[in-house]
Amino acid sequence: FYSFLCGAPFVRREFARPDTRHIKHCVLEHPIQDVQGSPWPLFQLVEVLLRCVWPSVDLEMYRAYTNAVLTSDVGFVHCDAEYDSHVTALFYPNPGWQPELAGETCFFDSEGEICLSVLPRCGRLVLFNATIAHVGRAPSRLVWGYRYTTALKF
Repeated sequence: FYSFLCGAPFVRREFARPDTRHIKHCVLEHPIQDVQGSPWPLFQLVEVLLRCVWPSVDLEMYRAYTNAVLTSDVGFVHCDAEYDSHVTALFYPNPGWQPELAGETCFFDSEGEICLSVLPRCGRLVLFNATIAHVGRAPSRLVWGYRYTTALKF
């Protein structure tokens, strides 16, 4: 999957919030039918985990995409949805990621303090309620390419 992303046609058009519309980062949309029909096991794993963690909520994927973030990009704190019934799954595909490379996803509590920070280690999957404020930080100067994060929105 990482090799595919390295050659994929990303477009700089994604923004975090309406008030940051003028500051964009790169994104690659994945057609939902391609993700759901893919032999790649990520989607199947996410579906099983969603049913285990949120058994009483009927979740259906409505968007799938990968962000590509450079050292020079800026992340903004945002929520993915306004309703508690929405869930986001984040997958980190970059191989060999180390703490010095930064690029973590930070999650915030209701007071605006960081309550969890997740390093983008290869193969890591994070599921969270889409109303939780979070930000994907840019990678450090040690990274000469993109930090990819694939998001599945339910």
